[in-house]
Amino acid sequence: MSRHSAQYARLIRLCRARGCSREVAEEVVQEAHLRLLDYQRCAKVRDADSLLRRIVINLSINHYHRELSRAPAFQSIDRLERRGRLIEPGPGPERTLAAEQELDSVVGLLSAVSPRTCQIFIAQRSGYSYEEIASAFAVKPRTVEKHVASAVLALEEMMPAGAVIP
Repeated sequence: MSRHSAQYARLIRLCRARGCSREVAEEVVQEAHLRLLDYQRCAKVRDADSLLRRIVINLSINHYHRELSRAPAFQSIDRLERRGRLIEPGPGPERTLAAEQELDSVVGLLSAVSPRTCQIFIAQRSGYSYEEIASAFAVKPRTVEKHVASAVLALEEMMPAGAVIP
């Protein structure tokens, strides 16, 4: 076996060890040789074998990252299920509709309070902190607390007995 074919075989094995298929490994090694020749035109290379090895490693890393970012075209349902991708992480349409209807009923009950109090109350129930709401409405956090308290009092007065404020 000649020196070049032994080097070629080593580079192919290097690529294959990094997860490349045989075809991809051959393309990577060929691209590495082209890049080495291109580099040698403008600079003097002391150790071409080491540089070629480094180019192959970098190209195989680039190939790996490209493959990760590319969405798989088709996968079996069993494989997707094992990865947990068949379960939708967000709420289903029934839950979303129920939450929207509940919110509409609360907004209807809050018609007795000012629109600003209603907005602040909904923002607070949506998970924003008092400081974030105060910043958005250009008021102090204590004012936000008072708006939320008045909205809760209005809801308690208007809601049917036994109902829970969301």
